[in-house]
Amino acid sequence: MKILVSFLVLAFFSSEYELKPNCGSFTVENEVRTENATNKTDAFKYLKETRKSLEKSVKGLSEEQMTFKPEDGGWSVAEIVEHIIIVEGALKGMLEGKIKSGENLDQKAEVKMTDDQVVSLITDRSSSIQTQDQFQPTGKFSGSEEAINAFDTQRESIVSWLKDSDADMRNYVNEFPFGKIDAYQTVLFMAGHTERHTAQIKEIKSAPNFPG
Repeated sequence: MKILVSFLVLAFFSSEYELKPNCGSFTVENEVRTENATNKTDAFKYLKETRKSLEKSVKGLSEEQMTFKPEDGGWSVAEIVEHIIIVEGALKGMLEGKIKSGENLDQKAEVKMTDDQVVSLITDRSSSIQTQDQFQPTGKFSGSEEAINAFDTQRESIVSWLKDSDADMRNYVNEFPFGKIDAYQTVLFMAGHTERHTAQIKEIKSAPNFPG
């Protein structure tokens, strides 16, 4: 199944790209780098919006609808939800590990992307590549309720952990294939990834042969 966006398109990103949330830092101590910083609630708002959108797109689907596969051989809705859960768990683990290892202030200057560009990157579905094996779904779910409950349980845990954290997320830098982004942007990436695949679910549901 295809995921994310071709990392080559990063070269074409510029300040003219815009996205929905303009977000700042969890602890607002270092706001000079990002021109779109507002306050700490914006990332949580984006997480909330993407959670609700995913729930709405899956709620009430039958097992037949959840396991329906597009003609192009792509993932089913159930597999997409499982994939989202796998990725969000991995990103939370990355953030936890980074914070435990300590701030890496020497790398902050290497963060070149704005918050807007990070979200634009992950939500742009015009290009894609194959996901890595560790993020492949296993067919764990078939029912909509069990799938979305698993997503909600993990997302609640992530949000709770973020709210309890007093770390300045701008002082921790994670390296991705497309470049380095700070921990706050990693949270935006997480929410954007869910938005990306929710759009994919809506496309599957609009297929002419999608079960009624």
